[in-house]
Amino acid sequence: MKEGMALAMKHVRVLYSAHPWLVWRFVGASIGKSAAGLATILLTQRFLGTVLGGALNTPGATAGASTSSAAGLWLAAAALFLSIVAASLFGFDSRVSQQRMVQRLELSIMDRLVRHLLKLSVSFFDKQSPGDLLQAVRQDVVALRSLIFSLAGIILEAMSALGLFIAALSISPKLTMWSLIVLPLAALPVLVAARRATARSMRIRKTGYVLFDALLEMLRGIRVVKVYRGDERIATSTMEKSRRYFDEMIEMVRVQSVAQVLLELIAGLAVVMVVVVGGLDVMNGRMQWPALMAFLLAVRALYGPINNLNSSLIDLGALRASTNRITELLATQPHVPDRVDAVSLSADPTAFRFERVSFSYSDRRVLSDVSLMVRAGETIGIVGPSGSGKTTLLNLIARFYDPTEGAIFFNDVDLRGLTLDSVYDRIGIVTQVPFLFAANVRENIRCGRPGATDAEVEAAARAAGVHDEILRFDSGYDTVLGIGGTGVSGGQAQRINIARALVKNPPLLLLDEATASLDSLSELVVQDALDRLMVGRTTFVVAHRLSTLRRADRILVLDGGTVAGLGSHQSLLVDCSVYRELWQAQTLDAVEAPV
Repeated sequence: MKEGMALAMKHVRVLYSAHPWLVWRFVGASIGKSAAGLATILLTQRFLGTVLGGALNTPGATAGASTSSAAGLWLAAAALFLSIVAASLFGFDSRVSQQRMVQRLELSIMDRLVRHLLKLSVSFFDKQSPGDLLQAVRQDVVALRSLIFSLAGIILEAMSALGLFIAALSISPKLTMWSLIVLPLAALPVLVAARRATARSMRIRKTGYVLFDALLEMLRGIRVVKVYRGDERIATSTMEKSRRYFDEMIEMVRVQSVAQVLLELIAGLAVVMVVVVGGLDVMNGRMQWPALMAFLLAVRALYGPINNLNSSLIDLGALRASTNRITELLATQPHVPDRVDAVSLSADPTAFRFERVSFSYSDRRVLSDVSLMVRAGETIGIVGPSGSGKTTLLNLIARFYDPTEGAIFFNDVDLRGLTLDSVYDRIGIVTQVPFLFAANVRENIRCGRPGATDAEVEAAARAAGVHDEILRFDSGYDTVLGIGGTGVSGGQAQRINIARALVKNPPLLLLDEATASLDSLSELVVQDALDRLMVGRTTFVVAHRLSTLRRADRILVLDGGTVAGLGSHQSLLVDCSVYRELWQAQTLDAVEAPV
């Protein structure tokens, strides 16, 4: 609860620095509502006193006195009505201001969190649950919104409680003491409920993102699920995870409800004590009944804000898991950061050198002692058995990871000494599974260089061999693609990716099994587009099908993370047994393939 309050106050300070007038408006409206509530109680007392005075007028009272009492009655009633109206208007404005504050804060936190996640290294995302990150960006941010609501509610209810307390104290200090004597008892259920809500919130969050993961898995694998008749199994598993999540939610409500019941009982006990003590005072002439009635209204109203205040404190514990996760994510630093003394790559690299490069994922060694010298404009093919470290080598070149040992040099400068932006600016990448944004075709191609003109986009599409096909789409270049490129074939999606790289026009190109997932005809079309893309660029090509490396100047053979060979196709057939076995296996497959 303490940590949740501290985090909420931190975000309130950020909000105040950006929108001070909005915070002051909320505080002013809260104070106004409190003052109007105080006035309502005191005017109620006066109104009842006026009524009582009129009722006690004797038959022989003068007409002037009766007229005076009637005027006082209407005046008290009018003032009471105005105070009620003022309290309602101030309450309305405080709630509207509260909503606006929370909305601005929620958007600010979401913007900050998304931008921070985008700055983190690829290695971070490789280790994270997608459901966990989705829950953080959406549900945890919404939970933080609730946290700020709770804090704003604490301020608002505290103001209201203060006004009502002053009203009660001004009417009868004695009864005020009796009414609040049981108040310390309210702290016990609040503390116990807040502690249990904190523990329960951790379980709710975990079961929540486990459910998210199950739903994402179902959506991504829907084709496999259908073909292998996994509908019932997936449905049963997903519903079991859903049941666990909602069971935890129900338990949270139970914890909060028990605390609320106890608080209401304590408030009821306080009212009973006031009725008994105040009733005795009225019977013994120590107090007038209008004062007792006004005091009962004040005390009953006072326990409303106190109950709400306690509920808000319990909510702080219930939101602990979400606040902890947001704090943890925002505190996460990139695994591959820019060094303090990093310099920008001022010119396109003319040479690339790998000097005894090794890399390990945790304690698993993937690359070991790789050394290589590459000239600008050279095409290097990278082959080897599965798990030999081919894609990892590309990840190191793109600086998605840094070597565990050794170094990669661009123009004799350690890659780790260059700014990430200047490295990314000079790299184009085409992966095995083409990635397209949920945007139109033109924007997908242009994202490689946002300033590219429509003519440049279309020229790149022509060079990639996909322009004519794009024109046949319903809206041509304005056709909106689905997430991941749904709506186009794999070959079309890959050529749009190639057009994107052509628009960017990078000097360094990384191709990771760019044709592996295509059929033979699509592979030929895409390979032609890749050949045009590779002209004049330094290119590293990871390929499973060795036939796609016909344009490679040299081929690097990896086996178990080490260099097993380096040279031309012909020399490797003679000198490298690993390459020879790979070539013979693929050649045999081609010969034995049915016509």
